Formats: sequence, C-alpha cells, structure tokens
Amino acid sequence: MALNVFDHDEYRPPVWKSYLYQLQQEAPHPRRITCTSEVENRPKYYGREFHGMISREEADQLLSQAEGSYLIRESQRQPGTYTLALRFGNQTRNFRLYHDGKHFVGEKRFESIHDLVTDGLITLYIETKAAEYIAKMTINPIYERVGYTTLNQEPTLKKLLPHSPETPDGPVPVKDGRNMEER
Repeated sequence: MALNVFDHDEYRPPVWKSYLYQLQQEAPHPRRITCTSEVENRPKYYGREFHGMISREEADQLLSQAEGSYLIRESQRQPGTYTLALRFGNQTRNFRLYHDGKHFVGEKRFESIHDLVTDGLITLYIETKAAEYIAKMTINPIYERVGYTTLNQEPTLKKLLPHSPETPDGPVPVKDGRNMEER
C-alpha cells in the first residue's frame, strides 16, 4: 500500500468533548458542611448547610476539611444577604448567593444548592485545568474545516444573480405533469 504524501496533512478534529467530559468527571464533588446547632431566622429555602451569621474565618475553618466542601452563611457586612462559601484549590471562595425561586450566583439558576455547587465546582475545575485548551477551541474553530459554514451558506450562483420577481425562488411549479416553462 503506497503512502499518500497528503495523509499527514489530513485534518483530524480534536476530540474536545471526551476530554472535557473526563475533566468534568475528575472535578471535586460537593460536600455539604451541615450546621449542628439550630439557627434562628434561617431562610426556608436553605437547608442544614446554612450556618447563620458566621465570619469568613469561621467558614474557612469549617471548610478546610475537604476540597468541594461548602456552606451558606449570612453576611456580617450586609445582614440579610447570603454567601455561598466554597472550598476549591485549597482556598475558600465566597460568592454572593441569590434566590428568586431558584438559587443562583450568576446567570444560571438551579433548583437546589447542591446542583449549583456541583456546576460551580465543575466550571472552576475545567477553567483551572483546561484554560489553554478552551482558548484553542475558541481560536481554532473546526466548523470551516468540516463543512459547517459551507453547508449553511447560499449557493454562490444565487448570490451573484440579481433577484427578479419573474424568477421563482424555489423549484419551477409543475402543472399537468409538465414544467410551466414548456407551455
């Protein structure tokens, strides 16, 4: 079998999805740090992960147990606002937490705090481990190479011809089994 000179130049798109899926599976899993005491004025939409008004330092100490651990606390600086404290990258990260029927810290909304934390951990992990990889995906889109853009463009001939009301846009209508142009 002869080796074609162009075999080495053939474009092979990277398998982006499988690598990102693998990273997603490696991300830390959420570990709720439950409050052992009863907290007054706990919002009804937070569970045992709510610790009331505790300091950042106290939250950091509670979260130092494991990567992916989280809790919710009321802000000492702004009472009535809530913070999701999350352990990632051996440090505690604090996010202002909102609830309008669903939980959110950004634009994505979640039914449960657990789902929000799971998504956050996956996002943080992928951003940490694959920032360069994701940048390559956005800089080097594969669509042109696999024909996506050419499949979704109008034919060149149609672009070049002036549009006339006499020229039908679609196939020529058939009447009595004959083309209308044959009359």
